[in-house]
Amino acid sequence: MNKIKKNKLWLTVVGFGIVIVIILSLILLNQNKAKPESETISFQSSVKASSSSQKNRDEENQKKYAEKAEKMKGHVFGIGTKAQFTNWNKQQFIEWAHQYSLLNEENKHNASTNFGTTTTISNDSLDTSALDEVAKSVISNDFKSISYFETVKDFNKAYPTVNPDDIKK
Repeated sequence: MNKIKKNKLWLTVVGFGIVIVIILSLILLNQNKAKPESETISFQSSVKASSSSQKNRDEENQKKYAEKAEKMKGHVFGIGTKAQFTNWNKQQFIEWAHQYSLLNEENKHNASTNFGTTTTISNDSLDTSALDEVAKSVISNDFKSISYFETVKDFNKAYPTVNPDDIKK
């Protein structure tokens, strides 16, 4: 009887020991799963899927924008980072550039124009570079540097990610 009690005690201690070892093993396993190294693969696959999805959306948008641009009429002139429709054609830009280049220095400082848009560009009393650069580019037939496009389609080719509906009228 004494031997059975000792064995029960021994079996109980061993049983508790096994349960504790199992619990500690499970805790350690959970900690290993929570390590950044184990999450990296999952994160990378998530980023790839998101990137692929965004790329597909961008391509679809570019196709839509190209279709819209094909149907739209007008000339586009870029002022700073904004694109605007202009009622000027290339010939009007060339005529303006030649007239501007004939101005004396004093008149150049007070010059301003809107290039057929709703925004006016002016030289100030100290700096004539705003209009000088446009005139030089037009005279040298470099319309790309002043962001002038004869058609919305040409604008879309240069900026395929810009929605043509966002061009200011």
